[in-house]
Amino acid sequence: MSILSFNLTRSKVMDSKKIKEIQKVKDKHPDLFISEFWHPSIATDVALFTLRDGKLCILLIKRKVEKTWALPGGFLIKGESLDACAKRELEEETGVKDAILKHFKNYSNPRRDYRGQIISAAYFAIHPSGKLRISAASDAIDVKWCVYDDIPNNLAFDHNIICKDAFKEVQKVIIEKPQLAFGFLKDEFTLTELHNAFLSIAGEKFRFKEKRNFRKWISEFDEGSGMVKETGNMKRGKQRPAMMYSPRIAADKEIFD
Repeated sequence: MSILSFNLTRSKVMDSKKIKEIQKVKDKHPDLFISEFWHPSIATDVALFTLRDGKLCILLIKRKVEKTWALPGGFLIKGESLDACAKRELEEETGVKDAILKHFKNYSNPRRDYRGQIISAAYFAIHPSGKLRISAASDAIDVKWCVYDDIPNNLAFDHNIICKDAFKEVQKVIIEKPQLAFGFLKDEFTLTELHNAFLSIAGEKFRFKEKRNFRKWISEFDEGSGMVKETGNMKRGKQRPAMMYSPRIAADKEIFD
């Protein structure tokens, strides 16, 4: 049996007849959650960012019903935490696993969703695009990367607002916790690739735009321990070979603790 709730329109206090009716249902179905107060539905929405060809991109899904582009997300199920819901919906709708996720804001405008009053717990997530094999599933019929500056202005619900807020949050966090930048990169990278990641994400807010100042900053990071370490490998291509590096500080969920 589904979750039961009772919508009180005039008073927060039920009459004795209604209370007795609720108690009978509770006695018959002790596992049900039954509230004497009305409650809205809860959903999670995830703004997943990555870097592709040096540009900040966000993952969008096309919804089956409305045929509109939106952020991945869905409803909280009984016994599930918000974090678990965000991870599950992201995987079900896009096939993405193991992304770094952080809850940053709730959206509760009563008219944000035509289906009823639905509160959205919004997350931002990051993942290196080279590791992704995205695929549409669940409530999504298509999925794509979209350059952040080219996001359509008619996303479903209030997802345009969520995208803007998520971008601001990512910029803020990467300044406060620079190791978050590693979440956008593969296991090995050049210093140029790391520098470009900071510039693409933080933009004008990033202090070390000059390569010389940037290299000095990462070498002195964490009281001189440094932000990265050499791997001994070289990246070879049309340009001259470049040393490959790996993080000295992991970019995982612990950076948000």
